[in-house]
Formats: sequence, C-alpha cells, structure tokens
Amino acid sequence: MRIWTLLIRKEGREALRSRWFLLTAGSFAMVALALAAFSMIGSGYIGLAGFGRTAASLVNLSMLLASLMGLGLGALTWAAERESGTLAYLLSYPVSRAQVFVAKAAGGAIALAAAMGLGFGVTGLGIGLGGGLGGLEEIGRYAGLAAGATLLSWIAYGIGMAIGVGLRRQSTALGVTLIAWLTAVFLSDLGLMGLTWAIGLSPAWLWWLALLNPLHGFRILAMVMLNGSPDLLGPAGWFAWRTYGEALGPLLLGAMGIWLVLAFLVAALRFRGLRDSGL
Repeated sequence: MRIWTLLIRKEGREALRSRWFLLTAGSFAMVALALAAFSMIGSGYIGLAGFGRTAASLVNLSMLLASLMGLGLGALTWAAERESGTLAYLLSYPVSRAQVFVAKAAGGAIALAAAMGLGFGVTGLGIGLGGGLGGLEEIGRYAGLAAGATLLSWIAYGIGMAIGVGLRRQSTALGVTLIAWLTAVFLSDLGLMGLTWAIGLSPAWLWWLALLNPLHGFRILAMVMLNGSPDLLGPAGWFAWRTYGEALGPLLLGAMGIWLVLAFLVAALRFRGLRDSGL
C-alpha cells in the first residue's frame, strides 16, 4: 500500500505542476466566473446570475475546456516522461507496470477532479456571495453538471493516455492532442451535418452516431440534467428524448461509463505492449 500511495502522490503532484494543466484549469475557472458575472447584463442587471442560468451557459464551456484539459494532460503525462527518460528510470525500480499505470491514471483523475471542483466551486461561491443562490433543486442541477464535466475530463484523460503512450516528444503529443480535440469538437459536427445533407440521415442514425462522440453525449446529458427544452437537444437528442423518456439520462451515463472504461483499457494495453527498449 505504501508503494501505491507514493506513486499516486507523485503522479498527482506532477499533474498539478504541469503547465498545460495550470493553463487550462486557470482558464476554465476565470471564464466560468466571467460567464456568471456577465450573463445577466442582457437582462439589465449587474451581478452574478443564478445557478440555473450559469449552469446552462457552462455546458459548452465545460465540453470544450474539460475535454481539452483531459486530452492534453493524458498525452503529455507519457510523452514528457519518455522524452526525459524518467519513465524508464522509474520502471527500473521494483514496481510493476500495472502499478505505474494505475498511479498515473489515479493521479491525473484526482488532479482533474480538483480542477473541475475549483472552477465550479469558485463560480458557485461567487454566485452565492452575489445573492444569486437558488433553491436546492438548482444547486443539485449545478452539482450534476460539475460531476458530468468531471466525468468527461476523465474520459478525455483516458483517450489522451491512449494517444500519448506511444509518443516520445511533448511537442508531438501536443500537436496530436489538438488535432484529436478539433476533430471531436468541430469536424464531427460538420461530418454529421454533411452526412445528413448528402444522404438524409434519419434522427435515429444521428442519435447512434452522436453516441460515438463522448462530447455529444455530455452535451445532451447536460441539457437533460438541466431540464432544458427538448428543442435544445438537437435532432438526435430530441429523438432520444421521445424514444427513451426518463431513461435517457441513465442511458447516457452508461454510454459515458463505457467510454471511460474503453479509453483506459486501450491505454493500459498500449502501455503493456511497449518494449523496454522503446521506453
């Protein structure tokens, strides 16, 4: 247990010291607080909006920055150690590859949870101090959005680990990460729009294709948790809402859970397949 604890603490400290992590986590906290502060300007008020309105405006921000934060941290955590040679040095000690991988996964996950907690916590505290504190139901929805964003960051972290475990340079890892993120965020939407226009995809097909992208799944899940209008879910979300009803939320949570397991499983298998000479 002492070895496990030491390894997890080491990986957690390194994740928290990562420049990429500090930049993205700090940006998320500042932009989230700014969204809360300015979301009521259009209504003629100056101050911080309530939990419900702020949570709705945080959906897209969480989708973008949580995924970018997780992808980058996951890829760089391997590339940095392979480039500096510390990974091979660490494995020369009497520790197994399984211990190293679990420590990296747990340390990064703890750091990401702390970043999400900081961003949502600072924003929530500002809302409370500004008099925008709503009822328990609104607070629960806000907390649910924070939990969903944390889950998305963990999925992105696992995918980033699966990408970065085979890379030797931080610059390469960062470039591949940005390409993967842009593909997931923008090109997937454009691709679905193009397929719909070209071959006339039905809402059912759109729904199943949307599940292949965890970012789309998170966006629909967030709107379901916020009890937004079904029109805001898009064609795929509206079809799913009409088909599954109240079971849509658990279904999306299950899909994101599958993504989480698959991402870390692929990363673990790739790390296991690395030869000692390739470290």
